[in-house]
Amino acid sequence: MNKLTKRILLAVLVVAILCGLYFVSKYNYLLFHYIVEFTSIAVAVSMFILTINTTYHTSDVFMFFVGTAFFTSAMLDFLHTLAFKGQNIFPGFDANLPTQLWVSARFIQIIALFAAPFMLEKVITKRGKIVISVTFSVLFLILVITIFIFKIFPVCLVESTGVTLFKKDAEYLFSALALLAIVIYYFKTKKTGKHIILPLIFSLVSFILGELSFTLYVDVYGFLNMFGHIFKLLSFYFIYSLFVETNLKNPFKILFNNLKSKNEELQFIATHDSLTGLNNQSAVFEELKKQFELAKRFNKKFSIIMIDIDDLKIINDSFGHGAGDNALKFMADIIKKTVRELDIKGRYGGDEFLISPIEASELKAVEIAQKIQENLKLNTLPENCLFKKFTISAGISGVRARRNFDEILAKADKALLKSKKLGKNRVTFMK
Repeated sequence: MNKLTKRILLAVLVVAILCGLYFVSKYNYLLFHYIVEFTSIAVAVSMFILTINTTYHTSDVFMFFVGTAFFTSAMLDFLHTLAFKGQNIFPGFDANLPTQLWVSARFIQIIALFAAPFMLEKVITKRGKIVISVTFSVLFLILVITIFIFKIFPVCLVESTGVTLFKKDAEYLFSALALLAIVIYYFKTKKTGKHIILPLIFSLVSFILGELSFTLYVDVYGFLNMFGHIFKLLSFYFIYSLFVETNLKNPFKILFNNLKSKNEELQFIATHDSLTGLNNQSAVFEELKKQFELAKRFNKKFSIIMIDIDDLKIINDSFGHGAGDNALKFMADIIKKTVRELDIKGRYGGDEFLISPIEASELKAVEIAQKIQENLKLNTLPENCLFKKFTISAGISGVRARRNFDEILAKADKALLKSKKLGKNRVTFMK
């Protein structure tokens, strides 16, 4: 059975279930309410159980956060179901009680769905599990105490007139947060993948439609109330489908993504200078050699600019090594702003930098080095710097017949030394 057939059958099944729920609501609304609420509660509890039993190999904070939040929301929904009009389980309360519990549950749900995108592809720790569990437990207790004991939770429904302004505003706020969350999830689609983002977006769309339905109803047994409950069930279903897909059908995909993310971080650390953010010596050498081989093979232009900060030792001795570090970081920023992103650039070591503008002649490299000098003069150092300016010297060399990479680098180094001997703060080109 192909995917299209499965989707068609699933759509037919969903429509059949929704039609069945509609007719049940017409026959006995309390029965309909029981079915919808306990189904969504069962779904949320299943999500939580899946989360608890799979976190050890996924280590995914997103799943744990959403699963715990939906379980907390389900516990409030359970109380909401018991308090619904006609049950008479909580004496002394009217139809306002289940409405307050409903708003509380949706508050927990939307907080989870809004905050969750910032946790995608993050790894959870033991401490993180405790913090998330305690946070939602405390929220649950606060909401229950304010509703049942202190009775200070805002009134959400007056039976003679319908929902209050507070409830309407709360529903509109929840819908706005859901809409904003959709936008955030959309921009994370490329990085995270449609298989995770689409169920979340469908859940949020269902959530919004349900919330808007609950701003309009007057009768708790009415059509709009029924409509809102169905969309709430759909919202839970889409999240549940995400949990099944990621935690049961493909449990190692998140783990693989986590490992890939960590490998990328380690790769960045291994190839970049921690102070300036530029490529470190080994990484910049590797890129330079590759570019040199390409230039040699296809008869392209190739040049190297070697830059040295003048009198960095004096800055270190006079103002401390922190001041020298500031000079290096400032210099790296000037280089990034001056050259193209595709151009090769890195820290050579100490106070020296290497740059190779892609397919640029030696004369063009001279212009770029002079432009870097000019930008260094025009840009001011941060106010907290103990010194106000510094200068640089540069040496440039390029491809010549039968000249290998090491010879080009040595020529650039000689040109830099010549700049120093001639008084510093200058650019020297050596053929």
